Amino acid sequence: MFLCFRMASDIIASFEFDKEVESSKIIVVKEINGCDSSFITSCVLGHCIKNKNGLLVISTHNSVLHYHNVGLKMNYNLQKSIDVGLIHFYDAGQELVNNILENLDNSSQDFLYKITEKMSYMSQQYGSVNVIFNGVSHLFDLQFNLRQANKICKGIIDLVRSYNNNSFALFHCYVAMDDDATNLLANLLSHKAEILAEVESLSSGLSSDVSGHLTFKYLYQKYQRDHLYSLEPKMSQYLYKLFDRGVKLLAPGTV
Repeated sequence: MFLCFRMASDIIASFEFDKEVESSKIIVVKEINGCDSSFITSCVLGHCIKNKNGLLVISTHNSVLHYHNVGLKMNYNLQKSIDVGLIHFYDAGQELVNNILENLDNSSQDFLYKITEKMSYMSQQYGSVNVIFNGVSHLFDLQFNLRQANKICKGIIDLVRSYNNNSFALFHCYVAMDDDATNLLANLLSHKAEILAEVESLSSGLSSDVSGHLTFKYLYQKYQRDHLYSLEPKMSQYLYKLFDRGVKLLAPGTV
C-alpha cells in the first residue's frame, strides 16, 4: 500500500491536498496535444479512499471499470469504496448517449439537477462532498453548447463552494484546437480555478524515459496580499513518467 501512495504523492502535493484551507478548492486539468490525464484522477481517487473523503465522479469519458483496474495496480479497490458509498461513480456519458438514441433532448438543467441530488445525498453522509468531472469537453459531443456546458460547470462549482470547507472540484478538459469551443470552455474554467494543471504530450513523440510535460499554475496567489504586485502566478514545471503503480514527477533537465 505504501508504494501506491508514494507514487501518487507528487500529484497530491502539487495540488496541495495536504494543506488545510478555509474554503473549497477548484482545480482544472487541461489536456493539450491529445494527451490523457486520467492518471491524475486515479491518483486523486486513491487519496480520497485513503483519507475516507466522500467523492462523486462524473464521467463522460472513462468507465468505472477502467479506474477500478488502474486502482488495483495502485493497490486500492475502487469497487469496494463504491459498494460502501464512499465513492459514487456517475456514468453521465452513457446516460446522455442513451437520451440521444431515444430522441430525448439533453437538458443542462436536468443534468445539473441530477448532479445536485447526488451531491446532496453524499453531503448528508460525509458533511461535504468532493467532485471529479472527467471529460468535461465531451459535453459538446453530447449536444450541449458552450453556454450550457459552462452553466453546468458553474453550477457544480457553486455547489461545492456552498459547503464552505476543505472540499474540492476537479475538472478534466481537453483542447482540440486553439480556436474552437473546447479551448473556450477550458479558458472559462481556468478563470474559475485556484490551481490549473496543463498536461502536454512530448513534442518529440514517444519516449521510454518520459511520458509528457506537466505544469502547475497556482492562480489563487494572484489575489493574495503578498502577491498583489505580481502579474504572474507561481508556476511549477515538470516532466512526468507513468508507471503501472502511479506517476513520478521529474524536474526538467534531469532525464
